[in-house]
Amino acid sequence: MSDGAGVGRGGFVNPYTFVQVPKEEPEPGWRKEPAGHGQLAEERYAGVVEVTLTARSPLLLRQVYAGDDGVFPRRLLPGFEGPVPYLPGSSLAGAVRSLHETLAGGCLRVFDGDFRPGYRDQVHGRAPGWRLARVEEVDEDGRPLRMRLCPRPAVWVESAALHGALGGAEGLRTGARVTLLGPGKEVLKRRQLEDPALVRGGGDWVVLVTDARTRSETRGNPDGGARLRGRYFCATGELEDTVRGVVVPDDVWETFLDAVDDTGDMRRLRQQPDQDDSKPCWVDVSHPWDGKLLGRRIAARRRLYEDQVVWVRAETGDATVTVRDIALSVVWRHAGGVDKARTRVPEHALACTDPGRLCPSCRIFGSADTEGKGPRGRAEQRAYRGHVRFGDAVPGEAYEVKQEWLPPMGAPKPGAGQFYLNRDQGSEGKTAVGVNAEPLREWGSEGDGQGRRGLRGRKQYWLTGRPGERPYFRASADRPSVFHEDVYDPTNQMLSQGESVPAGAVFTARVHFENLSDADLGGLLCALDLALLLRGHADGGQEGAGERPEYGLAVGGGRPLGFGTVTSKVTVVALHDAASRYLGEAVPSLGVEEAVDAFRRTASRELRDIWKRQLAKVLRLDWAAPHQVWYPPAGPLPEPGRPLDPSALLPSFTFWKETTGGASWTEKPDGGWKKGAEFPYQQLPSAAAPSPAMNAVPQKQNKAERKGR
Repeated sequence: MSDGAGVGRGGFVNPYTFVQVPKEEPEPGWRKEPAGHGQLAEERYAGVVEVTLTARSPLLLRQVYAGDDGVFPRRLLPGFEGPVPYLPGSSLAGAVRSLHETLAGGCLRVFDGDFRPGYRDQVHGRAPGWRLARVEEVDEDGRPLRMRLCPRPAVWVESAALHGALGGAEGLRTGARVTLLGPGKEVLKRRQLEDPALVRGGGDWVVLVTDARTRSETRGNPDGGARLRGRYFCATGELEDTVRGVVVPDDVWETFLDAVDDTGDMRRLRQQPDQDDSKPCWVDVSHPWDGKLLGRRIAARRRLYEDQVVWVRAETGDATVTVRDIALSVVWRHAGGVDKARTRVPEHALACTDPGRLCPSCRIFGSADTEGKGPRGRAEQRAYRGHVRFGDAVPGEAYEVKQEWLPPMGAPKPGAGQFYLNRDQGSEGKTAVGVNAEPLREWGSEGDGQGRRGLRGRKQYWLTGRPGERPYFRASADRPSVFHEDVYDPTNQMLSQGESVPAGAVFTARVHFENLSDADLGGLLCALDLALLLRGHADGGQEGAGERPEYGLAVGGGRPLGFGTVTSKVTVVALHDAASRYLGEAVPSLGVEEAVDAFRRTASRELRDIWKRQLAKVLRLDWAAPHQVWYPPAGPLPEPGRPLDPSALLPSFTFWKETTGGASWTEKPDGGWKKGAEFPYQQLPSAAAPSPAMNAVPQKQNKAERKGR
C-alpha cells in the first residue's frame, strides 16, 4: 500500500490516475503489416486460453440490453434451471484490449483528437463591441445564415418589470418582445431599468434569459433590516430593421462549439442520447434563493435556432455581418487556447488508420478507421479483423444480483488541467501572473508557456480487494438508497440504478486465438493475467517480506465507486502451429513463461520503465488506501471503523475553484484591474508517486448540499 506521506487526515485519493503514453515509438517498426488470415504462418500459433475471473469487488454491468440499461445481463446456460448472470464476451474483450494497449504502448483507439475544452469566463461585463442579435435563419447544422442586430448597447431590465409586461414569469423567455419607454440609468457601467411602468409587452426590443445560478441569492437591505431577495436582470436590445446575411468563419464556429461542449446543458444531453436537438429545449430558470420561477431560457446546444437571442462581436457591411465571436450569455465561456487534443499526445500514439501498418494491439485485436475518405471524397472504411475471439464468461454458480442506487457519475472533463495535463512541478502552488490571466489549469494558459503541456496518458481506476472500506459501500451499507433519498434530490437526472453480483463470484471464459507470434501470445496472456508481467515489480521491484501483491483488471461499470475489480488466472488449453494442425505432428512446446518473456523482449526501455514505476502501482489491488478513494469530497473521509457522514461524499466545488492556479479580478472604475483572492495550482500526483493522496478542500458554506439537492 502507498505510504500516504505528506497528506493529513483530510486527504483523499482521486478514483483515477493516468499511465504515461510512451514518448517515442516503443520499438523500431512498431507499426507494421499484420499477419493476415490466409493461413497459419510459420512460427505462429493458434489455440485456446481459458481464463478464470474472480470478482474482488462487486461487478456492475449496465447498458447491455437496449432500453433496459440498469439490468445485469442474464442468459440460459447448461447446468442451471433459469437465466443466470454472465459476463458478455464483448465486455471482457473491451477490458482486455484496453489493458493490452497500455501494456504494449498501443495506439489511442478511443480518443477524440479534435477535442478542445471550454471554460467559464470570469464574472465581469462584456468588452466594447459586443451586442445582442436575433437569429433569423440557420442551416441544417444550426449555423446562422441571417441575423438582426441590436446596434445600441443593451439595457438590463429587472425580472419583476418584465413579469409585469409579459403576464408573469411564464411569459418571460428568450426572444420575448417588449418596448422600453425610458433609457434607464447607468449602474456599474451598464444601462439598467427597474421601473415596471417603463416596460410594455410587444415591440422591437428582444429579451435574453440566462441561467440564474451564479446570481446573488440575497442583497443588502437599504433600511438596515434582514437581507432581501436578490434581483435578477435580463439583457434587452432594440432590433434594427435590416435582416443581414451572416458570415461565420470556420474558426469562429469551431471555437463556439468547443465552448458549448462542456456546459452543463450538453452534459445532461449526453445522458439522454435519444433527445432531439433539432428544436430548442426550454429550461426553467429559478431564483437561487427560493426556487421560484423567473423565466425560461434556451438550453445550450452545438447549434443555434431561429428566433434565438445571442451576444455577438461582429463587423457589419451594407447588408451583411461577419461574426467574430458568439456567446450565449454575458458571462459565457471561452475555448482553451487554439490547440486540439491530438497535438497534446505523441503523434505515433494516434489511432491506426492504415490496415497495412498497425500497432501491436491493432494487429491482435483488429482495427477500424471509419472516418477515412476515398479518392472521390466519399466515406471509406479501412478495417482489419482481429485474431482473437472472446467467449462469454459463465458463472460458477447462480449468483444473486443486488440492486444498486448509484450517485451521479458525470462524463470525463479533460479540460480540468489539474488532473488531465502533464504534471509540472514548477507550477505546483503557483498562480498565473498576467493581469486578468486565465488560470494555469486551462489549456492555452500561461501554464503552456514553456511548451504545450501534454495530456497525461491513459486513464486507469484504482483497484480494490477491500470494497467494504470504499466510501460508496460504507455509506450505503445500512441504507442502500442513501444517495437517492438522503444525499441528492430524487429528481436529480444524473442519479441512476444498476445491478451487481457479489465479490467472490467466479466466472470462466475461453479466448480463441489464431496466427499469433510467441510475443503476440505473451502480450495477450499478460493482459489476461497481470501477475505474469508485473510480479517482481512491486514497490519498484522490492516485494519485501509482506503479503505478495495482487494485480487485477477492471470489468464493467461503477469503477470510480469501487465496482469491477477482478483477478484472473490463465491456462493454455490448446496450442497448435502449422505442423501440428495440418500434418499431425507434435504440439509445440511453447510455455506461458516463454511467451511472456518473448513479449518482454519486444518492449522498449521506456515501456519497461512504465511497467515498473507506474503499472506496478496502478494495477495493484489497494495500493491506494480504499477509504480515501473518492472524487474531491465536500467533507472528511474518516478511517475505517469510524462513522462516515454520507453528505461528505457530495462534490466539493470549492476544490475545483481553489486549485485552478488563477485569481479573482475586478474591474476598477478607471478601467484597470484589481487582483483579489489567489487560488494556488494543485495537481494530481503522478501514477509513480510514493502516495496518490491529495489534500482535500472542504466545500464552503455548505453550498455542495444545496447543489446536490
